[in-house]
Parts: sequence; structure tokens; C-alpha cells
Amino acid sequence: MVSFTDAERRSFARNGFLTRDDLLPAELVEDARGSVVDAIDVDPDDPDQVIGSGYEVAVEGVPEEPFTVIADALFPAAEALVGEGVLAPPGPGMQVALKFPDEDAADPVHGPKSVAGHLDGYAAFDENPEVTTFQLGAAVYLEDVGPRGGGFTVWPGSHRVAAAYFEDHALESVGGTPNNSQLPAMGEEAGEWDYDRRFYEQTDPYEVAGSAGTVVLWHGLLTHAAGINTGERARMAAISRFSREDVEDIRRDAASDLFGYWPAMAGVPFVEGGEPVVREE
Repeated sequence: MVSFTDAERRSFARNGFLTRDDLLPAELVEDARGSVVDAIDVDPDDPDQVIGSGYEVAVEGVPEEPFTVIADALFPAAEALVGEGVLAPPGPGMQVALKFPDEDAADPVHGPKSVAGHLDGYAAFDENPEVTTFQLGAAVYLEDVGPRGGGFTVWPGSHRVAAAYFEDHALESVGGTPNNSQLPAMGEEAGEWDYDRRFYEQTDPYEVAGSAGTVVLWHGLLTHAAGINTGERARMAAISRFSREDVEDIRRDAASDLFGYWPAMAGVPFVEGGEPVVREE
């Protein structure tokens, strides 16, 4: 049985993410990694092949079975954090994403690097936008991910910025232009927005390092990204997103009511303070 402590719930409410390394059997993670290695065209242990190969957001040809088993194994954790009996069961497979080392990873000196954060659900944005929302995401590391190794990168507390934005903005309006999936920067006063900048540019991100089997659980409105990879190995991750059964009915209310539809978070307070720290220009 999966459970979360009160401290973990408060941390999740405040920061919008948690990490756990005890949710999955090691052999299950290793089997899933092996299926990815068999499906890709490069040798993940050969730096000459992986450096500069970019980012594969959804690897094709990976069998569903090991990842279906992983998603099913994560479902009790999702229910323990969101609420029992409200989430739709996960479907078959998971999204498999590879973040290869940066092109200059083998150079003596790395150039300047930064990463752009985004919200999920806007990939298919067009002239008739439809936003896909969910309650909880889960990213699983299929092998060890060290610092600056392409780890899952989050902007702590950004889910609360998103809720403030969606109090008086439509879900389709993120960033003010189609298909950028990014919140505008916060203005100088509460409730003001700087539409010429992006929120990820004014606050500091946090990259999650961890061993194989580490799971990052994140709120569906948290700004995040695949991190910078200056190593010699591809970051292998499998991603699942858990939604309420009634997500189509509640998605707009839930965008500004972060935990109103999370029965398991009832009574967990936001910790006073802890707002994202805005960098001075």
C-alpha cells in the first residue's frame, strides 16, 4: 500500500512535485530500459552515437507491455495523492522520452545553457485549440540520472502561479500566442502579468537527479522541462499522466482551484510564504 506523509503532502502543495524511489521493483525498471535499448537506433553506451542526437519526445517501436505494468504499479500512488476512486485507470503503455547529451557535451568548455519550461496539454494547439489537462504526472527514470544529465526539471511553486493566471484567463490563452504552452511572467503587482516575457525566465528551475526507478510526481499545472544534458548518456524516462474520470467537466474550474478536486489533499494547507522567488533584472 502506498502512502504519503503529511510533510510530503505539504511539500507537494507548496512546490508542486515530489520524488520517490521506492514505488517500483528494480527488475521491472530494468526490463523497461532493455525494451527501449532494443527499439532505438543508437547504442546508449557509446558517447559518439548519443551526443548531439537531440530530444525524442515519444520513442516509437517500444513495446507497451513493460510500461503498462509500470503505469499500473504507479496508479496506487496517484490515488494516494489525488484521491481514491476519482482517477481514470491508466491506458496501455507510457510515453517514452529520451534526452540525449547536448551537441557540445564533448567539448572542453560548455557554452551558455538554459532551459525553457512549459505546461503540458498544448502540443496540438492550432486555430481551434483544445487543451488537454490532467491532475498528476509521473516521470520514471529508467537508468541513473546525474546532475546536468537531462533530468526532469521543474519550476517549484509554478502550479500556484498558473492557478492565479487561470483565475481570469482562459486555458487557451497561455502566453498570449498559440502553441507556446508557457505562462507569461508575473508583473510587479499581484494580479499583473508581463506578456512580453515568460514566467520560466524570471524564476529558477530545479533539476531532479536520481537513480534508476526514481519517480517524479508533478501537478498537472506545474511548469517543467527536460533538463540540460552535459553528460555522455541519454536520459531515459517513461511518463504517465493521470486524470480524473470527470476531467472534461471540471478542467476549467480545476485550473484555478489546484486541489479542489483532490480528495486526498483535503485539509492540507499551503505553507505560508514559499512563493517563487523572482530574479531581479
